[in-house]
Amino acid sequence: MSIRKSIKEFLKDHKIAALLVIAVLIVGGSIGTYFVIDYINAQNPKRITLATTTSTYDSGLLDFLLPKFTEKTGIMVSILSVGTGEAITLGKDGNADVLLVHSRSRENDFVNASLGVNGVPYGLHRACVMYNDFIFVGLESNNADLQEGDDITTVMTKLRDAMDVGNITFYSRADGSGTHSKELSLWKLISVVPDVRWPESPTIYAETGAGMADTLTITYNDNEDNGYTIIDRGTWLAWNDTYTEMKVLAESIEGESSLLNPYGVIPVNPILYPHVNYVSACRFVGFLTSNYGQSLIESYTKNNEVLFYADFGTCDFDTGCSTMDNEAAIWTAFQAEFDG
Repeated sequence: MSIRKSIKEFLKDHKIAALLVIAVLIVGGSIGTYFVIDYINAQNPKRITLATTTSTYDSGLLDFLLPKFTEKTGIMVSILSVGTGEAITLGKDGNADVLLVHSRSRENDFVNASLGVNGVPYGLHRACVMYNDFIFVGLESNNADLQEGDDITTVMTKLRDAMDVGNITFYSRADGSGTHSKELSLWKLISVVPDVRWPESPTIYAETGAGMADTLTITYNDNEDNGYTIIDRGTWLAWNDTYTEMKVLAESIEGESSLLNPYGVIPVNPILYPHVNYVSACRFVGFLTSNYGQSLIESYTKNNEVLFYADFGTCDFDTGCSTMDNEAAIWTAFQAEFDG
Protein backbone atom coordinates (compact mmCIF):
# COMPACT_ATOMS: atom_id res chain seq x y z
CA MET A 1 0.00 0.00 0.00
CA SER A 2 1.40 3.38 -0.95
CA ILE A 3 1.87 6.23 1.49
CA ARG A 4 -0.68 8.30 -0.41
CA LYS A 5 -3.26 5.54 -0.31
CA SER A 6 -2.71 4.86 3.40
CA ILE A 7 -3.30 8.46 4.34
CA LYS A 8 -6.23 8.82 1.96
CA GLU A 9 -7.99 5.77 3.40
CA PHE A 10 -7.27 6.89 6.95
CA LEU A 11 -8.80 10.30 6.26
CA LYS A 12 -11.84 8.65 4.71
CA ASP A 13 -12.42 6.11 7.48
CA HIS A 14 -11.51 8.30 10.46
CA LYS A 15 -12.50 11.84 9.61
CA ILE A 16 -12.76 13.02 13.21
CA ALA A 17 -9.59 11.29 14.28
CA ALA A 18 -7.78 12.72 11.29
CA LEU A 19 -8.48 16.24 12.49
CA LEU A 20 -6.76 15.41 15.74
CA VAL A 21 -3.84 13.83 13.92
CA ILE A 22 -3.43 17.00 11.90
CA ALA A 23 -3.44 19.03 15.12
CA VAL A 24 -0.86 16.68 16.58
CA LEU A 25 1.33 17.05 13.51
CA ILE A 26 1.15 20.82 13.73
CA VAL A 27 2.30 20.63 17.33
CA GLY A 28 5.03 18.17 16.38
CA GLY A 29 6.44 20.29 13.60
CA SER A 30 8.81 18.14 11.57
CA ILE A 31 7.57 14.69 12.55
CA GLY A 32 6.13 14.35 9.06
CA THR A 33 4.77 11.58 6.92
CA TYR A 34 6.59 8.70 8.58
CA PHE A 35 4.89 9.50 11.87
CA VAL A 36 1.49 9.32 10.15
CA ILE A 37 2.34 5.93 8.67
CA ASP A 38 3.53 4.57 12.02
CA TYR A 39 0.48 6.07 13.68
CA ILE A 40 -1.96 4.45 11.26
CA ASN A 41 -0.26 1.07 11.40
CA ALA A 42 -0.19 1.12 15.21
CA GLN A 43 -3.93 1.63 15.63
CA ASN A 44 -5.55 -1.37 17.28
CA PRO A 45 -9.22 -0.57 17.75
CA LYS A 46 -9.79 -3.70 19.81
CA ARG A 47 -7.76 -2.89 22.94
CA ILE A 48 -6.37 0.03 24.90
CA THR A 49 -4.33 0.19 28.10
CA LEU A 50 -5.63 2.46 30.85
CA ALA A 51 -3.27 3.56 33.63
CA THR A 52 -5.38 4.68 36.55
CA THR A 53 -5.53 5.14 40.28
CA THR A 54 -6.38 2.40 42.73
CA SER A 55 -9.47 4.35 43.79
CA THR A 56 -11.23 3.98 40.44
CA TYR A 57 -10.53 0.25 40.59
CA ASP A 58 -11.03 -0.43 44.30
CA SER A 59 -14.34 1.44 44.29
CA GLY A 60 -15.71 -0.89 41.62
CA LEU A 61 -16.37 2.00 39.21
CA LEU A 62 -14.29 0.56 36.38
CA ASP A 63 -15.98 -2.83 36.68
CA PHE A 64 -19.23 -0.97 36.17
CA LEU A 65 -18.17 1.34 33.33
CA LEU A 66 -15.79 -0.63 31.14
CA PRO A 67 -18.17 -3.40 30.00
CA LYS A 68 -20.53 -0.71 28.76
CA PHE A 69 -17.73 0.97 26.82
CA THR A 70 -16.73 -2.37 25.29
CA GLU A 71 -20.35 -3.14 24.42
CA LYS A 72 -20.63 0.16 22.56
CA THR A 73 -17.28 0.05 20.76
CA GLY A 74 -15.88 -3.48 20.79
CA ILE A 75 -12.74 -2.05 22.43
CA MET A 76 -11.36 -3.99 25.40
CA VAL A 77 -9.59 -2.05 28.17
CA SER A 78 -6.58 -3.43 30.02
CA ILE A 79 -6.27 -1.79 33.44
CA LEU A 80 -3.04 -0.84 35.17
CA SER A 81 -4.31 0.08 38.66
CA VAL A 82 -1.55 1.99 40.45
CA GLY A 83 -1.09 5.29 42.26
CA THR A 84 -1.42 8.48 40.24
CA GLY A 85 2.34 9.04 40.32
CA GLU A 86 3.06 5.63 38.84
CA ALA A 87 0.21 5.99 36.33
CA ILE A 88 1.73 9.23 35.07
CA THR A 89 5.14 7.57 34.83
CA LEU A 90 3.59 4.80 32.73
CA GLY A 91 2.19 7.47 30.43
CA LYS A 92 5.51 9.28 30.21
CA ASP A 93 7.21 6.02 29.26
CA GLY A 94 4.61 5.21 26.59
CA ASN A 95 3.34 2.17 28.48
CA ALA A 96 -0.30 3.26 28.47
CA ASP A 97 -2.68 4.72 25.92
CA VAL A 98 -4.71 6.87 28.30
CA LEU A 99 -4.60 8.00 31.93
CA LEU A 100 -7.43 8.47 34.46
CA VAL A 101 -5.88 10.09 37.52
CA HIS A 102 -6.46 12.61 40.32
CA SER A 103 -3.62 15.03 40.90
CA ARG A 104 -4.37 18.23 39.02
CA SER A 105 -0.91 19.78 39.31
CA ARG A 106 0.76 16.67 37.88
CA GLU A 107 -1.91 16.35 35.21
CA ASN A 108 -1.18 19.93 34.17
CA ASP A 109 2.53 19.09 34.00
CA PHE A 110 1.75 16.04 31.84
CA VAL A 111 0.13 18.20 29.15
CA ASN A 112 2.62 21.07 29.47
CA ALA A 113 4.80 21.23 26.35
CA SER A 114 7.65 22.92 28.22
CA LEU A 115 7.85 19.93 30.56
CA GLY A 116 7.68 17.33 27.80
CA VAL A 117 10.34 16.13 25.39
CA ASN A 118 11.86 18.79 23.12
CA GLY A 119 8.77 20.95 23.50
CA VAL A 120 6.29 18.09 22.92
CA PRO A 121 3.93 17.30 25.84
CA TYR A 122 3.46 13.77 27.15
CA GLY A 123 -0.31 14.01 26.90
CA LEU A 124 -2.95 15.88 24.93
CA HIS A 125 -6.18 17.62 25.90
CA ARG A 126 -6.85 16.75 29.53
CA ALA A 127 -10.58 16.56 30.32
CA CYS A 128 -12.30 16.76 33.69
CA VAL A 129 -14.43 13.67 34.24
CA MET A 130 -15.73 13.53 37.81
CA TYR A 131 -14.98 14.32 41.42
CA ASN A 132 -15.60 13.21 44.95
CA ASP A 133 -13.84 14.27 48.13
CA PHE A 134 -11.33 13.08 50.68
CA ILE A 135 -12.35 12.15 54.20
CA PHE A 136 -10.56 11.05 57.37
CA VAL A 137 -11.62 7.74 58.83
CA GLY A 138 -10.64 5.90 61.97
CA LEU A 139 -11.76 3.68 64.78
CA GLU A 140 -14.69 4.78 66.89
CA SER A 141 -12.40 5.45 69.88
CA ASN A 142 -11.34 8.67 68.07
CA ASN A 143 -8.44 9.50 70.37
CA ALA A 144 -7.66 12.63 68.32
CA ASP A 145 -11.11 13.98 69.25
CA LEU A 146 -12.07 15.02 65.73
CA GLN A 147 -15.50 16.62 65.80
CA GLU A 148 -18.17 17.27 63.21
CA GLY A 149 -17.72 20.81 61.93
CA ASP A 150 -13.95 20.97 62.49
CA ASP A 151 -12.31 22.86 59.63
CA ILE A 152 -9.32 21.30 57.90
CA THR A 153 -6.76 23.30 59.88
CA THR A 154 -8.31 22.13 63.13
CA VAL A 155 -8.40 18.54 61.88
CA MET A 156 -4.74 18.52 60.94
CA THR A 157 -3.73 20.23 64.19
CA LYS A 158 -5.64 17.69 66.29
CA LEU A 159 -4.07 14.81 64.39
CA ARG A 160 -0.59 16.29 64.82
CA ASP A 161 -1.03 16.84 68.55
CA ALA A 162 -2.43 13.35 69.13
CA MET A 163 0.46 11.85 67.17
CA ASP A 164 3.02 13.87 69.12
CA VAL A 165 1.87 12.36 72.42
CA GLY A 166 1.49 8.87 70.98
CA ASN A 167 -2.29 8.63 71.18
CA ILE A 168 -2.86 7.66 67.54
CA THR A 169 -1.14 6.21 64.48
CA PHE A 170 -1.66 7.86 61.13
CA TYR A 171 -1.43 5.45 58.19
CA SER A 172 -0.11 7.08 55.02
CA ARG A 173 -0.12 5.44 51.62
CA ALA A 174 3.33 6.95 51.01
CA ASP A 175 3.25 5.73 47.42
CA GLY A 176 3.23 8.90 45.34
CA SER A 177 -0.48 8.51 44.65
CA GLY A 178 -2.96 11.34 44.33
CA THR A 179 -4.19 10.51 47.82
CA HIS A 180 -0.67 10.67 49.21
CA SER A 181 -0.06 14.00 47.48
CA LYS A 182 -3.27 15.38 48.96
CA GLU A 183 -2.28 14.17 52.43
CA LEU A 184 1.12 15.90 52.22
CA SER A 185 -0.51 19.13 51.04
CA LEU A 186 -2.81 19.05 54.08
CA TRP A 187 0.11 18.59 56.48
CA LYS A 188 1.74 21.54 54.75
CA LEU A 189 -1.21 23.71 55.80
CA ILE A 190 0.10 23.49 59.38
CA SER A 191 3.79 23.50 58.38
CA VAL A 192 4.36 19.80 59.06
CA VAL A 193 6.61 17.51 57.02
CA PRO A 194 5.79 14.04 58.38
CA ASP A 195 9.14 12.39 57.59
CA VAL A 196 10.91 15.24 59.38
CA ARG A 197 8.60 15.55 62.39
CA TRP A 198 8.20 11.79 62.96
CA PRO A 199 11.28 10.14 61.38
CA GLU A 200 11.38 6.36 61.63
CA SER A 201 8.32 6.33 63.92
CA PRO A 202 5.99 3.67 62.47
CA THR A 203 3.81 3.66 65.59
CA ILE A 204 3.10 7.36 64.99
CA TYR A 205 3.34 7.84 61.22
CA ALA A 206 3.15 4.51 59.40
CA GLU A 207 3.94 4.42 55.68
CA THR A 208 2.08 1.51 54.09
CA GLY A 209 3.38 1.87 50.52
CA ALA A 210 0.09 0.26 49.50
CA GLY A 211 -3.07 1.07 47.57
CA MET A 212 -6.16 2.61 49.09
CA ALA A 213 -8.09 -0.54 49.92
CA ASP A 214 -5.02 -2.19 51.45
CA THR A 215 -4.21 0.92 53.50
CA LEU A 216 -7.78 0.97 54.78
CA THR A 217 -7.43 -2.66 55.86
CA ILE A 218 -4.13 -1.95 57.61
CA THR A 219 -5.69 1.00 59.45
CA TYR A 220 -8.62 -1.12 60.52
CA ASN A 221 -6.31 -3.81 61.89
CA ASP A 222 -4.39 -1.36 64.10
CA ASN A 223 -3.65 -3.43 67.22
CA GLU A 224 -4.17 -0.49 69.57
CA ASP A 225 -7.42 0.66 67.93
CA ASN A 226 -5.82 4.04 67.28
CA GLY A 227 -5.58 4.06 63.47
CA TYR A 228 -6.48 6.99 61.22
CA THR A 229 -6.08 7.49 57.48
CA ILE A 230 -7.24 9.72 54.64
CA ILE A 231 -9.26 8.09 51.88
CA ASP A 232 -11.34 9.15 48.89
CA ARG A 233 -15.04 8.85 49.60
CA GLY A 234 -15.66 6.55 46.63
CA THR A 235 -13.37 3.83 47.97
CA TRP A 236 -14.72 4.31 51.48
CA LEU A 237 -18.34 3.87 50.36
CA ALA A 238 -17.36 0.75 48.44
CA TRP A 239 -15.76 -0.83 51.52
CA ASN A 240 -17.24 0.75 54.64
CA ASP A 241 -19.81 -1.96 55.27
CA THR A 242 -16.86 -4.36 55.63
CA TYR A 243 -15.29 -2.25 58.39
CA THR A 244 -18.25 -1.50 60.60
CA GLU A 245 -16.10 -0.40 63.55
CA MET A 246 -14.68 2.48 61.53
CA LYS A 247 -16.41 5.73 60.72
CA VAL A 248 -15.93 9.06 59.02
CA LEU A 249 -14.30 11.35 61.60
CA ALA A 250 -13.65 14.45 59.47
CA GLU A 251 -14.83 15.73 56.11
CA SER A 252 -15.34 18.90 54.12
CA ILE A 253 -17.37 21.64 55.70
CA GLU A 254 -19.30 24.33 53.87
CA GLY A 255 -17.02 26.81 52.17
CA GLU A 256 -13.97 24.53 52.11
CA SER A 257 -12.47 23.16 48.91
CA SER A 258 -9.18 21.64 50.06
CA LEU A 259 -10.64 18.13 50.36
CA LEU A 260 -12.23 18.07 46.89
CA ASN A 261 -10.88 15.34 44.63
CA PRO A 262 -11.24 15.92 40.85
CA TYR A 263 -10.29 13.27 38.29
CA GLY A 264 -8.92 13.95 34.82
CA VAL A 265 -8.52 11.77 31.71
CA ILE A 266 -5.62 12.30 29.28
CA PRO A 267 -4.65 10.45 26.08
CA VAL A 268 -0.92 9.82 25.72
CA ASN A 269 0.66 11.86 22.92
CA PRO A 270 1.21 9.80 19.72
CA ILE A 271 3.93 12.17 18.56
CA LEU A 272 6.18 10.84 21.30
CA TYR A 273 4.82 7.28 21.09
CA PRO A 274 3.40 6.41 17.65
CA HIS A 275 2.49 2.94 18.90
CA VAL A 276 -0.21 4.23 21.27
CA ASN A 277 -3.81 3.57 20.27
CA TYR A 278 -4.65 7.24 20.13
CA VAL A 279 -7.96 7.11 18.26
CA SER A 280 -9.28 4.36 20.52
CA ALA A 281 -8.07 6.30 23.56
CA CYS A 282 -9.94 9.36 22.29
CA ARG A 283 -13.08 7.28 21.90
CA PHE A 284 -12.66 6.27 25.54
CA VAL A 285 -12.43 9.93 26.56
CA GLY A 286 -15.51 10.62 24.46
CA PHE A 287 -17.32 7.84 26.33
CA LEU A 288 -16.42 9.16 29.79
CA THR A 289 -17.29 12.77 28.95
CA SER A 290 -20.44 12.10 26.93
CA ASN A 291 -23.88 12.59 28.44
CA TYR A 292 -24.19 8.80 28.41
CA GLY A 293 -20.91 8.24 30.26
CA GLN A 294 -21.53 11.06 32.72
CA SER A 295 -24.95 9.68 33.60
CA LEU A 296 -23.42 6.23 34.14
CA ILE A 297 -20.85 7.67 36.55
CA GLU A 298 -23.54 9.29 38.68
CA SER A 299 -25.72 6.19 38.57
CA TYR A 300 -23.00 4.11 40.24
CA THR A 301 -23.97 3.89 43.89
CA LYS A 302 -23.33 1.81 47.00
CA ASN A 303 -26.01 1.69 49.68
CA ASN A 304 -27.87 4.40 47.75
CA GLU A 305 -24.92 6.80 47.95
CA VAL A 306 -23.20 8.27 44.88
CA LEU A 307 -19.45 7.50 44.84
CA PHE A 308 -18.42 9.97 42.10
CA TYR A 309 -20.07 13.09 40.72
CA ALA A 310 -19.79 13.78 36.98
CA ASP A 311 -18.39 17.21 36.16
CA PHE A 312 -17.37 17.45 32.52
CA GLY A 313 -18.31 20.96 31.46
CA THR A 314 -19.09 22.04 35.03
CA CYS A 315 -15.69 21.54 36.67
CA ASP A 316 -15.07 25.29 36.98
CA PHE A 317 -18.07 25.55 39.26
CA ASP A 318 -17.71 22.16 41.00
CA THR A 319 -14.02 21.97 41.83
CA GLY A 320 -12.34 25.07 40.48
CA CYS A 321 -10.61 23.14 37.68
CA SER A 322 -10.21 25.75 34.97
CA THR A 323 -11.21 24.32 31.60
CA MET A 324 -11.83 26.60 28.64
CA ASP A 325 -14.87 26.07 26.42
CA ASN A 326 -12.64 25.37 23.41
CA GLU A 327 -10.83 22.64 25.39
CA ALA A 328 -14.11 20.96 26.27
CA ALA A 329 -15.30 21.28 22.65
CA ILE A 330 -12.41 19.11 21.43
CA TRP A 331 -14.34 16.07 22.64
CA THR A 332 -17.72 16.92 21.11
CA ALA A 333 -17.24 14.75 18.02
CA PHE A 334 -16.13 11.74 20.06
CA GLN A 335 -19.06 12.15 22.43
CA ALA A 336 -21.49 11.97 19.51
CA GLU A 337 -20.77 8.24 19.15
CA PHE A 338 -22.42 7.65 22.54
CA ASP A 339 -25.02 10.41 22.59
CA GLY A 340 -26.25 10.17 19.00
